[in-house]
Amino acid sequence: MNFVVIKGKMICMKNLIGFFLLFIAGNSIAQVSLVGGERIDYFSSWTERGAKVVPSGEIHLSALAVSRYGNYPKTEINSQLLLFPFAPNIGVKHEWFGQNTIVSTQHSLYYPTLGLKWARSSGFQDQIPKSAVVPHIFTFRNELIVSHIINPQPKDCFIKLPDLVLTGRLGFDFSLTSGDSQLPLLDYHFLYHRTASYYNSQKLYFAGVELDGNVYRNFNFSINADYYSIDFNGEWAAESQGKIHWHRDSKFSVSGGYKLYYLNTNYGSQFLAMPVIDFVFKLNHTTRLQNGLFKK
Repeated sequence: MNFVVIKGKMICMKNLIGFFLLFIAGNSIAQVSLVGGERIDYFSSWTERGAKVVPSGEIHLSALAVSRYGNYPKTEINSQLLLFPFAPNIGVKHEWFGQNTIVSTQHSLYYPTLGLKWARSSGFQDQIPKSAVVPHIFTFRNELIVSHIINPQPKDCFIKLPDLVLTGRLGFDFSLTSGDSQLPLLDYHFLYHRTASYYNSQKLYFAGVELDGNVYRNFNFSINADYYSIDFNGEWAAESQGKIHWHRDSKFSVSGGYKLYYLNTNYGSQFLAMPVIDFVFKLNHTTRLQNGLFKK
Protein backbone atom coordinates (compact mmCIF):
# COMPACT_ATOMS: atom_id res chain seq x y z
CA MET A 1 0.00 0.00 0.00
CA ASN A 2 1.35 3.43 -0.99
CA PHE A 3 1.68 6.27 1.49
CA VAL A 4 2.50 9.95 1.18
CA VAL A 5 3.83 12.23 3.87
CA ILE A 6 2.33 15.70 4.42
CA LYS A 7 3.71 17.86 7.21
CA GLY A 8 5.26 14.80 8.81
CA LYS A 9 1.99 12.80 8.75
CA MET A 10 1.70 9.49 6.89
CA ILE A 11 -1.55 9.23 4.90
CA CYS A 12 -2.93 6.26 3.01
CA MET A 13 -2.77 6.95 -0.76
CA LYS A 14 -6.09 5.13 -1.25
CA ASN A 15 -7.82 7.45 1.20
CA LEU A 16 -6.18 10.50 -0.38
CA ILE A 17 -7.30 9.53 -3.88
CA GLY A 18 -10.81 8.87 -2.58
CA PHE A 19 -10.95 12.33 -1.05
CA PHE A 20 -9.95 14.10 -4.27
CA LEU A 21 -12.47 12.09 -6.29
CA LEU A 22 -15.20 13.21 -3.90
CA PHE A 23 -13.98 16.78 -4.08
CA ILE A 24 -13.93 16.84 -7.90
CA ALA A 25 -17.38 15.25 -8.07
CA GLY A 26 -18.78 17.94 -5.82
CA ASN A 27 -20.08 15.46 -3.28
CA SER A 28 -18.72 17.13 -0.15
CA ILE A 29 -22.05 16.48 1.55
CA ALA A 30 -23.30 18.83 4.28
CA GLN A 31 -20.11 20.83 4.68
CA VAL A 32 -18.80 24.27 3.85
CA SER A 33 -15.70 25.08 1.89
CA LEU A 34 -12.22 24.87 3.30
CA VAL A 35 -10.98 28.11 4.82
CA GLY A 36 -7.30 28.71 4.24
CA GLY A 37 -6.92 25.03 3.30
CA GLU A 38 -7.12 24.03 6.93
CA ARG A 39 -10.58 24.41 8.41
CA ILE A 40 -13.78 22.59 7.58
CA ASP A 41 -17.24 22.55 9.13
CA TYR A 42 -20.46 20.69 8.60
CA PHE A 43 -24.13 21.19 9.32
CA SER A 44 -24.68 19.29 12.55
CA SER A 45 -27.78 17.09 12.71
CA TRP A 46 -27.90 17.15 16.53
CA THR A 47 -30.95 18.84 18.04
CA GLU A 48 -31.76 20.15 21.51
CA ARG A 49 -33.36 16.80 22.37
CA GLY A 50 -30.12 14.85 21.95
CA ALA A 51 -27.66 13.96 24.69
CA LYS A 52 -24.85 16.12 23.30
CA VAL A 53 -24.49 19.60 24.80
CA VAL A 54 -23.47 22.68 22.82
CA PRO A 55 -19.73 23.47 22.78
CA SER A 56 -18.41 25.60 25.61
CA GLY A 57 -18.91 29.30 24.95
CA GLU A 58 -21.46 28.84 22.18
CA ILE A 59 -25.00 30.22 22.30
CA HIS A 60 -27.81 28.68 20.26
CA LEU A 61 -30.82 30.99 20.10
CA SER A 62 -34.08 29.37 19.05
CA ALA A 63 -37.24 31.28 18.18
CA LEU A 64 -39.66 28.58 19.40
CA ALA A 65 -37.70 25.67 20.84
CA VAL A 66 -34.99 25.55 23.51
CA SER A 67 -32.17 28.11 23.52
CA ARG A 68 -28.86 26.86 24.86
CA TYR A 69 -25.54 28.11 26.25
CA GLY A 70 -22.46 25.94 26.71
CA ASN A 71 -21.07 27.19 29.99
CA TYR A 72 -18.68 24.23 30.52
CA PRO A 73 -17.20 21.64 28.14
CA LYS A 74 -19.76 19.01 29.21
CA THR A 75 -22.58 21.21 30.54
CA GLU A 76 -25.10 23.61 29.07
CA ILE A 77 -27.74 25.95 30.47
CA ASN A 78 -30.97 26.07 28.48
CA SER A 79 -34.36 27.77 28.47
CA GLN A 80 -37.50 28.13 26.40
CA LEU A 81 -37.26 31.87 25.88
CA LEU A 82 -40.63 32.29 24.14
CA LEU A 83 -42.30 30.70 27.14
CA PHE A 84 -40.26 32.66 29.67
CA PRO A 85 -42.62 35.67 30.17
CA PHE A 86 -45.48 33.27 31.03
CA ALA A 87 -43.53 30.48 32.73
CA PRO A 88 -39.99 31.48 33.72
CA ASN A 89 -37.86 28.41 33.21
CA ILE A 90 -34.26 27.23 33.28
CA GLY A 91 -32.60 23.88 32.71
CA VAL A 92 -29.18 22.26 32.98
CA LYS A 93 -27.98 19.40 30.78
CA HIS A 94 -24.79 17.50 31.57
CA GLU A 95 -22.95 14.88 29.53
CA TRP A 96 -21.79 12.13 31.87
CA PHE A 97 -19.89 9.86 29.52
CA GLY A 98 -19.73 8.37 26.04
CA GLN A 99 -18.50 9.08 22.52
CA ASN A 100 -20.57 7.09 20.04
CA THR A 101 -23.15 6.46 22.77
CA ILE A 102 -23.61 9.51 24.98
CA VAL A 103 -25.45 9.51 28.30
CA SER A 104 -26.75 12.79 29.72
CA THR A 105 -29.24 14.10 32.23
CA GLN A 106 -31.44 17.18 31.99
CA HIS A 107 -32.99 18.94 34.99
CA SER A 108 -35.43 21.83 34.50
CA LEU A 109 -37.45 24.18 36.69
CA TYR A 110 -40.64 26.01 35.62
CA TYR A 111 -42.75 28.64 37.38
CA PRO A 112 -46.07 28.62 35.44
CA THR A 113 -48.03 30.78 37.90
CA LEU A 114 -47.51 33.98 35.87
CA GLY A 115 -48.96 32.45 32.72
CA LEU A 116 -51.93 30.96 34.54
CA LYS A 117 -52.77 34.34 36.07
CA TRP A 118 -52.43 35.99 32.67
CA ALA A 119 -54.77 33.39 31.11
CA ARG A 120 -57.31 33.97 33.90
CA SER A 121 -57.56 37.66 33.02
CA SER A 122 -57.10 37.45 29.24
CA GLY A 123 -60.17 35.80 27.80
CA PHE A 124 -59.41 32.15 28.54
CA GLN A 125 -62.25 31.83 31.04
CA ASP A 126 -63.38 28.57 29.45
CA GLN A 127 -60.23 27.12 30.99
CA ILE A 128 -59.55 29.38 33.99
CA PRO A 129 -62.49 31.48 35.29
CA LYS A 130 -61.78 34.81 36.96
CA SER A 131 -62.89 33.33 40.29
CA ALA A 132 -60.09 30.73 40.20
CA VAL A 133 -57.32 31.05 42.76
CA VAL A 134 -53.94 30.37 41.14
CA PRO A 135 -51.32 29.12 43.60
CA HIS A 136 -47.57 29.43 43.36
CA ILE A 137 -46.43 26.43 41.34
CA PHE A 138 -42.90 25.14 40.88
CA THR A 139 -42.58 22.30 38.38
CA PHE A 140 -39.46 20.14 38.22
CA ARG A 141 -38.60 17.98 35.20
CA ASN A 142 -35.90 15.30 35.32
CA GLU A 143 -34.74 13.36 32.26
CA LEU A 144 -32.27 10.63 31.35
CA ILE A 145 -31.12 11.00 27.72
CA VAL A 146 -29.15 8.43 25.73
CA SER A 147 -28.02 9.13 22.16
CA HIS A 148 -26.32 6.64 19.87
CA ILE A 149 -24.49 7.59 16.65
CA ILE A 150 -25.54 4.98 14.09
CA ASN A 151 -22.89 5.97 11.53
CA PRO A 152 -19.72 6.55 13.59
CA GLN A 153 -16.79 7.74 11.52
CA PRO A 154 -13.06 7.15 12.04
CA LYS A 155 -11.32 9.82 14.05
CA ASP A 156 -8.99 10.51 11.11
CA CYS A 157 -11.89 10.96 8.67
CA PHE A 158 -11.39 14.22 6.77
CA ILE A 159 -14.86 14.64 5.24
CA LYS A 160 -17.21 14.94 8.20
CA LEU A 161 -20.74 13.77 7.43
CA PRO A 162 -23.64 14.68 9.71
CA ASP A 163 -24.26 12.06 12.37
CA LEU A 164 -27.26 9.76 12.12
CA VAL A 165 -28.41 9.88 15.73
CA LEU A 166 -30.95 7.76 17.58
CA THR A 167 -32.00 9.21 20.95
CA GLY A 168 -34.10 7.76 23.74
CA ARG A 169 -35.32 9.64 26.78
CA LEU A 170 -37.09 8.83 30.05
CA GLY A 171 -38.28 11.28 32.67
CA PHE A 172 -40.93 12.58 34.99
CA ASP A 173 -42.43 15.86 36.20
CA PHE A 174 -43.55 16.76 39.69
CA SER A 175 -44.76 20.04 41.14
CA LEU A 176 -44.74 21.84 44.45
CA THR A 177 -47.58 24.27 45.17
CA SER A 178 -48.16 26.80 47.91
CA GLY A 179 -51.21 28.70 49.04
CA ASP A 180 -54.87 27.92 48.49
CA SER A 181 -55.78 26.53 45.09
CA GLN A 182 -59.07 26.50 43.21
CA LEU A 183 -57.43 25.88 39.87
CA PRO A 184 -59.65 23.87 37.49
CA LEU A 185 -58.29 21.14 35.24
CA LEU A 186 -56.91 22.50 31.96
CA ASP A 187 -58.61 20.12 29.56
CA TYR A 188 -56.98 21.19 26.31
CA HIS A 189 -54.69 19.20 23.98
CA PHE A 190 -51.09 19.74 25.08
CA LEU A 191 -52.01 21.44 28.39
CA TYR A 192 -53.87 18.65 30.20
CA HIS A 193 -50.97 16.26 30.73
CA ARG A 194 -48.37 19.01 31.09
CA THR A 195 -50.33 20.53 33.98
CA ALA A 196 -51.34 17.22 35.60
CA SER A 197 -48.63 17.49 38.26
CA TYR A 198 -50.30 20.69 39.60
CA TYR A 199 -53.09 18.61 41.13
CA ASN A 200 -53.17 16.13 44.02
CA SER A 201 -49.40 15.51 43.98
CA GLN A 202 -49.68 13.66 40.67
CA LYS A 203 -46.60 12.92 38.57
CA LEU A 204 -46.26 12.93 34.81
CA TYR A 205 -44.06 10.15 33.41
CA PHE A 206 -42.82 10.22 29.84
CA ALA A 207 -40.67 8.34 27.34
CA GLY A 208 -39.60 9.37 23.88
CA VAL A 209 -37.47 8.51 20.87
CA GLU A 210 -35.97 10.69 18.13
CA LEU A 211 -34.04 10.06 14.92
CA ASP A 212 -31.88 12.84 13.42
CA GLY A 213 -29.78 12.79 10.28
CA ASN A 214 -28.97 14.28 6.90
CA VAL A 215 -31.31 14.34 3.91
CA TYR A 216 -29.08 15.99 1.30
CA ARG A 217 -26.24 18.47 1.55
CA ASN A 218 -27.40 21.28 3.89
CA PHE A 219 -30.81 19.70 4.63
CA ASN A 220 -31.18 17.67 7.82
CA PHE A 221 -34.22 15.96 9.32
CA SER A 222 -35.55 15.14 12.77
CA ILE A 223 -38.54 13.02 13.72
CA ASN A 224 -39.67 12.07 17.21
CA ALA A 225 -42.48 10.52 19.23
CA ASP A 226 -43.29 10.87 22.94
CA TYR A 227 -45.63 9.02 25.27
CA TYR A 228 -46.96 10.57 28.52
CA SER A 229 -48.74 8.87 31.40
CA ILE A 230 -50.39 10.59 34.38
CA ASP A 231 -49.50 8.42 37.38
CA PHE A 232 -50.15 5.35 35.20
CA ASN A 233 -53.85 5.79 36.02
CA GLY A 234 -55.11 5.18 32.48
CA GLU A 235 -54.91 8.79 31.29
CA TRP A 236 -52.23 9.29 28.66
CA ALA A 237 -51.09 11.42 25.75
CA ALA A 238 -48.91 10.94 22.67
CA GLU A 239 -47.07 13.51 20.58
CA SER A 240 -45.02 13.40 17.39
CA GLN A 241 -43.01 16.01 15.55
CA GLY A 242 -41.14 15.90 12.26
CA LYS A 243 -39.05 18.69 10.75
CA ILE A 244 -36.71 19.45 7.88
CA HIS A 245 -33.82 21.75 8.82
CA TRP A 246 -32.30 23.99 6.12
CA HIS A 247 -28.87 25.37 7.00
CA ARG A 248 -27.95 28.61 5.26
CA ASP A 249 -24.53 28.14 6.81
CA SER A 250 -23.15 26.66 10.02
CA LYS A 251 -24.51 29.60 12.07
CA PHE A 252 -28.13 29.94 10.91
CA SER A 253 -30.87 27.44 10.12
CA VAL A 254 -34.61 27.38 9.45
CA SER A 255 -36.78 24.35 10.18
CA GLY A 256 -40.37 23.52 9.38
CA GLY A 257 -42.66 20.56 9.76
CA TYR A 258 -45.62 19.20 11.72
CA LYS A 259 -46.67 18.59 15.32
CA LEU A 260 -49.31 16.04 16.33
CA TYR A 261 -51.06 15.76 19.71
CA TYR A 262 -53.35 13.00 20.92
CA LEU A 263 -54.92 13.12 24.38
CA ASN A 264 -56.88 10.31 26.06
CA THR A 265 -58.40 11.21 29.45
CA ASN A 266 -61.35 10.37 31.66
CA TYR A 267 -63.20 13.18 29.89
CA GLY A 268 -62.69 11.88 26.36
CA SER A 269 -60.06 12.10 23.65
CA GLN A 270 -58.69 14.98 21.61
CA PHE A 271 -56.49 15.26 18.52
CA LEU A 272 -54.63 18.25 17.12
CA ALA A 273 -52.35 18.63 14.10
CA MET A 274 -50.47 21.84 13.43
CA PRO A 275 -47.51 23.16 11.43
CA VAL A 276 -44.32 24.24 13.20
CA ILE A 277 -41.46 26.51 12.16
CA ASP A 278 -38.32 27.58 13.95
CA PHE A 279 -35.15 29.64 13.46
CA VAL A 280 -31.84 28.95 15.15
CA PHE A 281 -28.92 31.38 15.40
CA LYS A 282 -25.53 30.19 16.65
CA LEU A 283 -23.42 32.82 18.38
CA ASN A 284 -19.70 32.41 19.10
CA HIS A 285 -19.75 29.42 16.78
CA THR A 286 -16.35 28.67 15.24
CA THR A 287 -15.47 26.32 12.44
CA ARG A 288 -13.94 23.19 13.90
CA LEU A 289 -10.62 21.71 12.85
CA GLN A 290 -11.27 18.17 11.64
CA ASN A 291 -8.91 15.24 12.22
CA GLY A 292 -7.34 13.98 9.04
CA LEU A 293 -5.47 15.56 6.18
CA PHE A 294 -5.01 19.01 7.69
CA LYS A 295 -5.07 18.17 11.40
CA LYS A 296 -2.62 19.94 13.68
